[in-house]
Amino acid sequence: MAMYNYMYKSHRDIATEVPDFSMESKALGADFLKDTEKSTAKYVDKTIQISGKVTEIESDNFTLDQLIVCYADSTTIKEVQINSNVYVKGRSIGYDELLGLVKLDQISIIHH
Repeated sequence: MAMYNYMYKSHRDIATEVPDFSMESKALGADFLKDTEKSTAKYVDKTIQISGKVTEIESDNFTLDQLIVCYADSTTIKEVQINSNVYVKGRSIGYDELLGLVKLDQISIIHH
């Protein structure tokens, strides 16, 4: 039963959740670089609010400070521009050790 509940748990609405952590993208990237195992245990599957500069935009994601890959829908991606500073909220899904990138999904833009 526990495995069923894990696999079929209700869909989270990250955009409405209160963030577990709020920080700059460089701080999150530094945590993973310093201790990947400890940071994975601390951040993965947590809601995180991040600020940073958009350094790359792809069809299904954008990157903050060349450290954080933010997977988002096309509507959200249209809201960002290269070299703009943004605040986003998303769910941490892991760290790509090969590329040195933290990955977040279910991204929403936080408007101040």
